[in-house]
Amino acid sequence: MLKTVREIAELSYDEAAARLGCEADWLVRVETGFVVAGPEEVERILTEYGAREARVADQIIDMARRAADPPPWLAPHTATMTAVTRDILLVEAEATLAQVHGFRLIPHLVQAEGYFRELAPSLYPDCDVDQEWDLLSHRQAHQPAGVTRLLEVIIDETVFILRMKRPQTMREQIRHLLALGDSEHATVRVIPGDAPLWETRVHNFDVLSFAGTEDRIGVSYTILGPQFASGEIHDEWVHIENIAADPVRTRVILERHLDALS
Repeated sequence: MLKTVREIAELSYDEAAARLGCEADWLVRVETGFVVAGPEEVERILTEYGAREARVADQIIDMARRAADPPPWLAPHTATMTAVTRDILLVEAEATLAQVHGFRLIPHLVQAEGYFRELAPSLYPDCDVDQEWDLLSHRQAHQPAGVTRLLEVIIDETVFILRMKRPQTMREQIRHLLALGDSEHATVRVIPGDAPLWETRVHNFDVLSFAGTEDRIGVSYTILGPQFASGEIHDEWVHIENIAADPVRTRVILERHLDALS
């Protein structure tokens, strides 16, 4: 985000460093996450760039504050993840509403343990599956500001054609989705397999919303890992909502797949 602001201000690294009175190398390391800038430093950077009054400025400063004081369950994992992944999880931890979309893979925030454990070795080579599940389970259980996060889940029916080593794994995952759909804090909808297909919906993504603000932050999941997405991703969510089955029909689809696996 600091890099984006610098580029909008049309400042080179040398020009920005001259304004800040620092070495250009330090600024590069801040932008790439090898140096963590505190909230006061971030505020000074934005001020020197002439961007302190921008609407996004407070959000960037607040993110720096969270990076300095991550949730207790996240702190043990930050040393093994990229700066982008860390920042995404810090933002996710504050989201009171997560709209999650899955294509071919169940979205992270609604994966059952067995599903995750079976796929993790192939999706994250050489990972410690126990540690990765510890992180994901805490993400799922986290209560931003002490309240239960609301979940809106839309999953393409393609996720259920994935052949698992143990049929029981997918059965447990479907039961988990059915239970979520029955809960007060989540809605689950399935996009039928015969629905129109277009390029921008063939990947997993999340749209994160926060209490007290209308700002949204999008996260895309690609072969390169999680990345912050443009604000237009919410428009894609709205488009996808129009082709998803309603909760009643979704239950019929889920139960049909559950019966086929039994």
